[in-house]
Amino acid sequence: MSLTSRRQAPGFQSYRLGSLSVTALYDGFVPILAEDLHGEPRSEIRRRLVDAHLPEEGDPHTAVIGFLVEHDGRRVLVDAGSGTTLGPHTGHLLAGLSAAGVAADSIDDVLVTHLHPDHCGGLVTGDGEPVYHRAVVHVARTEVDHWLDEERTARAEGVQKQIHEAAAFALEPYRRTGRLDAFDTLDALPGVRVLDQHGHTAGHSGYLFGEDDQPVLFWGDTVHSHAVQLPCPHVSIAIDSDEARAVEARQKIFDRVATQGWWVAAAHLPFPGLGHLQRLGDGYSWAPVHFKPLPLPE
Repeated sequence: MSLTSRRQAPGFQSYRLGSLSVTALYDGFVPILAEDLHGEPRSEIRRRLVDAHLPEEGDPHTAVIGFLVEHDGRRVLVDAGSGTTLGPHTGHLLAGLSAAGVAADSIDDVLVTHLHPDHCGGLVTGDGEPVYHRAVVHVARTEVDHWLDEERTARAEGVQKQIHEAAAFALEPYRRTGRLDAFDTLDALPGVRVLDQHGHTAGHSGYLFGEDDQPVLFWGDTVHSHAVQLPCPHVSIAIDSDEARAVEARQKIFDRVATQGWWVAAAHLPFPGLGHLQRLGDGYSWAPVHFKPLPLPE
């Protein structure tokens, strides 16, 4: 077989973290451009990218990752990937789930960190049919109210209008069948605590699992450019709804994660996006999980 005819292995990796089984699911990649990063001189942003062995224009292959969590007999998906919303380089989460031996119909709940297309587009097929026929979809009420507001949608333009329309499309079959939980509590599910991270979007939420065991925080889009925003948490990105508030939320989450020693599951760090955050000078560094066999059943 020639090198050009080969393909990557299916995009999933599974880990046991305390009582949780966590499977990272690779949806694909999107570009994160240097010109969209704000808070440092362009020359400094480009330098940090080059130092990380990335093109100075930005990272063209920034991962999009969702996660399956299995605990107490329930299967919970955290973010659903892009589906058909962002083109052929994304939308592969469902294939990874299948390769991991998990059927879409076996998912009990989907926790959505926020309603950007790379996190909710995979809830539906291109025809608007639900992908997860049994699941209840959980999203912060402030997030739902923002993106599904008809007046705000009518006023939106360009990319923002596309996000409004994609969010409404993704949630519609779940709303129609009573399987959309627009929550406004601190507990999305039993044993899962919601952390308010609004700034990137109006209701951007983190989900903390296993708080009494080995805590794992699924932090959504707290970081887009690991090469820049880990050492420089004050750097924002143009897609943030409120860049100043997104920076504030990031700095608080970074401090909390590093202080508590929590595991982190990150949507846009290099696959599989699991690891720990460590303080390094005025910023932070990333200690990724090591690949290892799953423990054998007892």
